Order: sequence, then structure tokens, then C-alpha cells
Amino acid sequence: MKGSEPLRLKGSAVPRSMERYPRDDESLGMALFSLVTSALSRGRPAPVVFLLSSETVDRFPYKSIMKFKGPARRRLLGSIAGANEAECMAILGAFRFQGKGPLAGQWVVSVFIEWPDNRWWTAWQPLGPNGQLVGDGPQIRVAADGSPRPGGVGGWFAHARRNNLRLKIHRERIPVH
Repeated sequence: MKGSEPLRLKGSAVPRSMERYPRDDESLGMALFSLVTSALSRGRPAPVVFLLSSETVDRFPYKSIMKFKGPARRRLLGSIAGANEAECMAILGAFRFQGKGPLAGQWVVSVFIEWPDNRWWTAWQPLGPNGQLVGDGPQIRVAADGSPRPGGVGGWFAHARRNNLRLKIHRERIPVH
């Protein structure tokens, strides 16, 4: 069987600041949610994938991942989660709500984080017609509370383990200031 060309996914990396990206699930979730909501002043924040390790935060534009459909996208996200030293992976930004009910099709800001042990944390909040947050605060759900995982996200680490997927990340030298 002939091997396929390696996939190249362009991203960026920054050193991980534990003040900005703490290890505690709730603190990290709220820090990432704050990043998304603060970006609203510049318009609707484009979705991005974060891969956090002890030293680095790698960021990949979700737009480039969306080019892949169905199983190919799931395989790519699993490969990212399977990268060496991954502590957790998150998707954050503004999305169209995919569920049923009155929010169907409405824009929301959202963060979904998953860890290798399959625990997860998510928060989302609707956006109004002028791009402002609607409501008193985000809706937060976590695996530890017994909440069902939101459909269409997560399962990346389990997929990586089942299929032996591992993204090889080649970084340019990260400047430290």
C-alpha cells in the first residue's frame, strides 16, 4: 500500500503561561472563555483549536480543519490530541448553535476542553444581533457533574488512542521575552 502525502497544518505556538492558561479545569475554562469574550470587541471571533502541553500552547485555525469532512476531520482532530505531551485540547470561538429549540442557528461564543482521561468542560453564551453577549453569564457543563457531552465535539483523545494517531509538531523557535 502506497503511503499518502503527509498533511501539513499551519498553526502558531506560544510559551504556556500558567497565569494565562492554568491547569485547574474550571480556571482554564474560564480563562479561555474570557479570551473569546474579550475578542468580541473586534468582531465575531473565528474558531480556533488550542493544544496545551506543559510548556506550549499550539493554536490551529479551525477554518483549515473545516476543509476536511466527516471521518477525515475526526481523524485530524484525533491526531492533534495524540500529539506528544498533550495535556488537553480545546476548541473555542463563535459558532452557530447546532442544537434544537429556540437557539437553533443562533450565534454563540463557546469553549469546549477535553483531557486525555476523557473528562471535559464546556461553556457557551448566545450572541445578540449586534454581537453582544445575551444573558447573565455562560452556561457551563462538565463531565464530572454527569452531564452528557455535547454532540459533535470531543472524543479526540480516545479516537487518537484507538487509532494510534499522533500529530508531529514542527515548531519554529519560540521567542521568550
